[in-house]
Amino acid sequence: MSIKLYGPRGGSALRPHWTLHELGIAYEAVAVDFKAGEHKSPAFLAMNPAGQVPVIEVDGFYLAESIAIAQYLAEKFNPALFGTPEQKAKGLQWALWIMLNVQAGGLSKMAMPKFTGVADDEGVEAGRAHVAKHLPILETYLGAHEYLAGDVFTISDIDGVVTFGYNAWAGFDMTPFPNVLAWIARCEDRPAFKAAKGE
Repeated sequence: MSIKLYGPRGGSALRPHWTLHELGIAYEAVAVDFKAGEHKSPAFLAMNPAGQVPVIEVDGFYLAESIAIAQYLAEKFNPALFGTPEQKAKGLQWALWIMLNVQAGGLSKMAMPKFTGVADDEGVEAGRAHVAKHLPILETYLGAHEYLAGDVFTISDIDGVVTFGYNAWAGFDMTPFPNVLAWIARCEDRPAFKAAKGE
């Protein structure tokens, strides 16, 4: 079996790297030179017409979007990483909630000036207020549960923790949310996370 994963060991592309290491699946990590425009080359666009990473190739099958890739890999190689049907559903509930209520309109707005180089104080403040409004909900949940699906690590924790990785650019103060920080630390202490990051 041949598996190639196009994309860095950071940002959303970290999800499939981490998932492959959790599954113990050997693969080839392929760098994409954005400065040289490789992501817009005909060869790359044939794999992903959106011209974005990550993209995975498994024996000639191509798939883009980090969450779709992670879900596919777990389904193909070890569905136990989803947990029970109830754990899978609960974990997905919270992973989606984090993306919709913490990243979208929140961390993304706060991080955007770092990516674009264009100041947006109003947008940053709106993003900060958005995260501050919603994060106490997750803080309460994680005060009673170790992981998003309950008390077992699942693919949804990978999805959720990677989303919070964008806070490295957003700079939101997480100290008032110790349960969220403890959950992130538990997940990032896993050997597969460290291997995915190249540590």
